[in-house]
Amino acid sequence: MSRPLPKPSNGAHLALSDHYRDALSLAADFETAPLQTAANPWDYLIVTPSNEGQAAAYEAQLRLRRKLGLLVGVREVMVVTDPGGRRVGSGGSTIHCITQVLGRELALTGRALPKDSAPQPEMLCCEHSAASTSLGDPTAWQEALRQLRILIVHAGGDSRRLPAYGSCGKAFVPVPGESDSAVPVTLFDRQLPTYLALPPPKNEAGQIVITSGDVLLKFGPRNVRFTAEGVTGLGCHASPEQATRHGVYCADGDGRVRLFLQKASPEEQEERRAVDRYGQSILDIGVLSFDAAMAVALLKMVGASPDGSGRLVWTGPMADALTAHGLDFYREICCAMGDEATFEYYLEAVRGSGSELDESLLRRIYDTVSPIPFSVQVLPHCRFLHFGATEQIISSGLDLLRQDRGVSDLEAHVSVNNHLLDGAAIAGANAWVEGCRLRSSLRLGGKNVVVGVDIDEPLALPPGACLDVIPGHSREGREVWFVRCCGVGDTFKRTAEQGATFCGRPVADWLLAVGARPEDVWDGDIPSEQKTLWNARVFPAEDGPTAYRRWLWMFDPDAASDAQRRAWLAADRYSPAEIAKLADHEVFEKRRTMLRAQAIRRSLRRMFRSTSGFSAADLAYLLEQAQDRAAWVADVLEEARYHFDNGG
Repeated sequence: MSRPLPKPSNGAHLALSDHYRDALSLAADFETAPLQTAANPWDYLIVTPSNEGQAAAYEAQLRLRRKLGLLVGVREVMVVTDPGGRRVGSGGSTIHCITQVLGRELALTGRALPKDSAPQPEMLCCEHSAASTSLGDPTAWQEALRQLRILIVHAGGDSRRLPAYGSCGKAFVPVPGESDSAVPVTLFDRQLPTYLALPPPKNEAGQIVITSGDVLLKFGPRNVRFTAEGVTGLGCHASPEQATRHGVYCADGDGRVRLFLQKASPEEQEERRAVDRYGQSILDIGVLSFDAAMAVALLKMVGASPDGSGRLVWTGPMADALTAHGLDFYREICCAMGDEATFEYYLEAVRGSGSELDESLLRRIYDTVSPIPFSVQVLPHCRFLHFGATEQIISSGLDLLRQDRGVSDLEAHVSVNNHLLDGAAIAGANAWVEGCRLRSSLRLGGKNVVVGVDIDEPLALPPGACLDVIPGHSREGREVWFVRCCGVGDTFKRTAEQGATFCGRPVADWLLAVGARPEDVWDGDIPSEQKTLWNARVFPAEDGPTAYRRWLWMFDPDAASDAQRRAWLAADRYSPAEIAKLADHEVFEKRRTMLRAQAIRRSLRRMFRSTSGFSAADLAYLLEQAQDRAAWVADVLEEARYHFDNGG
């Protein structure tokens, strides 16, 4: 399903935000040529969520940024959910996004139109049959895609490794960063300017770029040169040990890819000649650009054709397999490409990294994409921060703080969009605190993540303890607050047999300590090999946001009283999978907006400086949201009087 978002209103300012200016400044450090963003705008920016609830949250976020004029150089913004609500992987999602774009473009008049033209109203009905014909014509697909630049940010995922942000999605995790905008700075806001500044290829072959929503990349877009045809990936040098968790390019000196490895061991990287004379491999940073011909080849591969309602959909055995097992672009597609990629190598590579597709379908993928040219450009300067897991947001958040402050060492905690009243303080290092209201002290033992918590009296957390409180609704529709106490290294994707932990100890041991049986937390129809923390009912729901203190003993169940254990067994408990569906995305974001508004109201002098990007649209939005609007207006008028009296 796809949803286009409305265009910005005429009153929205089009000034670059602080982060767009940051991207321009960073690019200028590497090269003096002008950026291509204004001259070569993107026709589509597409963000992909994992489910309908996440899609609604993404739409709200993007709609607000459109309203405030923060999405510059983009003609259309869309949120595209995987077909049928089934996760189909980055490859399947990419292909689905392309079908949605073609459905929109070709439905205009039944043929591809130049980008600067518009269909006449009377053409829309009289050429409907021609539209249906064009939608099934690969020649029309290629002609339409050759005229377009499409940027796809894959931001889906259940956040099983980052449960505190399952409601907003990893792409919209609030992160450190200075901004004059009314909206809190998110990972999306910091990564998007670099992506939008990527150049088009030299020819007129069209361009589709795919990126990952949980990675913050910092590099100079002016350094990038995409090849004229086929696929170009971006990479950076990294140690073989770091590269084991990602894709690895084996490339010749001219950038031509010989092989693409997926999560290969250092030994395999050495064997495949991926390691250079300096002991470095080429790490895949998740950015791929390909042309219209490649896109059409993928559409043919999945049997794309119009359905009865005028949509372009997948058909046949490949469609059934992708719906059931998904298609990973970096595994099933990239591993099939490269001058030395034989089918035998491909089959071994994808099977070794978890592909469940039938061999005949893998053969079809290989035969489709292996002849397509594949190149990599190694970026000379690239910083790579991953925000995909609980431990990573701590380490990446601290790295981001160090980069922003220009220091190599910083013993601190990450504090993002928190409101501290007089006397409140956060003590401790190597931790992440976000979206909290503090009227008292918070003491952290280290490696802690605290999200969305109201702290009215002193709170101390032991090392490795993570706590988040998120509003939502019970199974019966009652307003509740879900309380999640867990360990920083807990593994929500693994089963007990695979080493899953809860609050830092084996799941079975934790359940035994509280006197719980497996049937107390897992539904009876879940096979034992699928019983993970993701589908375990372990997190209580409370009637108020500060009742989380009743459950802090969960970090140390051996010290719990019998009454506390009985209370947990009798509690209305939910699994992370249920919370992902029942969480209130709107309330989650409203809390962040209110915290941001409080910070802006305390710093109106800075916001109204002559160089500020804070706009009339930002102020209007905050006034719309304010509960104490009269006080807000009074503060703004007082600030205006100060500037008037001082000649500002």
